[in-house]
Amino acid sequence: MNIDVRKFAPKQVESVNAQELTEALEQFKSIGAQVLATEIKLKELKSQEKYHSEFVIPEIMEKMGLSTMTMRDGSEIAVKKVYSAKIKAEKKAQAIQWLRDNGLGDIVKNNISVAFGQGEENKAMAYATLAKESGYEPSQSEKVEPQTLRVTMEDWKNKGNEVPQDLFWVFEGNQTKVK
Repeated sequence: MNIDVRKFAPKQVESVNAQELTEALEQFKSIGAQVLATEIKLKELKSQEKYHSEFVIPEIMEKMGLSTMTMRDGSEIAVKKVYSAKIKAEKKAQAIQWLRDNGLGDIVKNNISVAFGQGEENKAMAYATLAKESGYEPSQSEKVEPQTLRVTMEDWKNKGNEVPQDLFWVFEGNQTKVK
């Protein structure tokens, strides 16, 4: 696609080299297209790498009865079991309640915060004990740290319990590491 600078900016064309700008714009667009193509290719390569890491190599090593192996070049290949769990965003309140109902509520962080204006240091200090009486409404949020959830849910599962799939995203599989 050729850009006609003279058509869109006739006054500026008299004082600058329109051809130089046109060439720079064409080069800019070409580079953008190359970046997009490279990003697509990178995504494909990462997908292939993940497939080999999680399926192909673990399957071959399992057939060989190996979990680690040292190669001739000295690099070490290890296949490890991985587990991850994440609360489904739309089910956050129910998931937190499930954790509490099942004796896992101690991993839930309950944050309460109140905003004070400039020069209200004394009110902020008093609020620590008198929040509602001072006329401020705290904002409250609950969250579970991702790593804490992962470890807790993996332990829960390893004890023979079910992790509710309607509340949590769970992944269990293999991962190949090369050192």
